[in-house]
Amino acid sequence: MLDTLGVIIACNNEADLGELTRIRTVSAVPFAGRYRLIDFILSAMVNSGMNTVGVATGHNYQSLLNHIGTGKPWDLARKREGLFVLPPAQDVVLTGDCRVAVLTGVIRFLERSKQHYVVVADSNNVCNIRFDDIVLKHKEVNADITVVYQQVKNKAEGETYVDTDENGSIKDVVYPTDRKKCLNRIVGYYVFTKDILINILENCMMHGRKRFVKDVIERNLNRLKIYGYRFDGFLRTVKDIASYYDVSMELFETSKRKDLFMSENKIFTKSKDRVPTRYLAHASIKNSIVADGCVIDGTVENSIVFRGVTISKGAEVRNCIIMQDGIISRKATLSCCILDKNCVIRENKMLIGQQDFPLVVNKNRTI
Repeated sequence: MLDTLGVIIACNNEADLGELTRIRTVSAVPFAGRYRLIDFILSAMVNSGMNTVGVATGHNYQSLLNHIGTGKPWDLARKREGLFVLPPAQDVVLTGDCRVAVLTGVIRFLERSKQHYVVVADSNNVCNIRFDDIVLKHKEVNADITVVYQQVKNKAEGETYVDTDENGSIKDVVYPTDRKKCLNRIVGYYVFTKDILINILENCMMHGRKRFVKDVIERNLNRLKIYGYRFDGFLRTVKDIASYYDVSMELFETSKRKDLFMSENKIFTKSKDRVPTRYLAHASIKNSIVADGCVIDGTVENSIVFRGVTISKGAEVRNCIIMQDGIISRKATLSCCILDKNCVIRENKMLIGQQDFPLVVNKNRTI
């Protein structure tokens, strides 16, 4: 895989997590107690043997930079190759599907790289994937582009699908409004032969084309060799608050949690030196994920508690996500809530959301 370059699109503007992405990009959204969403794709590329990874950012990337730093947790802090942060040009406006605009902005990075293949990946998927077999298959069939897809049960608004033949070649791109029954959802991972990608991007610049699937994939179906690769493992795409909450709650299923975090392919993240969590006399914890550095003296059920959270005596937290350094005071009650970092809930306060509509509290808020 040393012949493969990784490019992560860290500014998916089609995903909107409301207050959680007001001050950060989607790729930097905290997840599962100690991770960020970008950790999954960064780890996947490193586990696949890539030693050169470019992170193409948008304009709201300070939180992301604070997290990835030099790339040391992923063994990408190197004198040669390693991690490259690729900010956008100041005069570029990134809205909607910004992948073409972001990639055209890093053409010089692509041209200077020594690798012959490029993995282009969105950063808002939760999965544990390796690209070894995908790139190998790309080489075997002499493909120009390989599109990773996932078989789903039903079409969903805002998704795009591919129809393949018996050899895996993509025949058509299918949209939710099309009558054709096709359930092969494009997940946002692509393998390109580098020269082909550069040629396509230059063509898009000359003709003002900005839509990734429409202009990069669908427009070239009859001109290039474009194949599909089906991924059968656990994969969820975070595109709004509902999907973020749902995939977080799925972590309580043992099989899915093992698929993500307990395989031979580790998910790496930035480490922090925290003391172990303290469980006091009145603590009651059921079916929850609790990170280090917490102090818990209340009731926690079916919840994800990040580092440094304090849950006081008499407080009740159920079906919630409490991010780093939150404080839940005595006799406060929370149900189906998502609290961003450094939130404080005062005594006797009650916050109630719904499973299909969780209540979100923005960062540094006191209620």
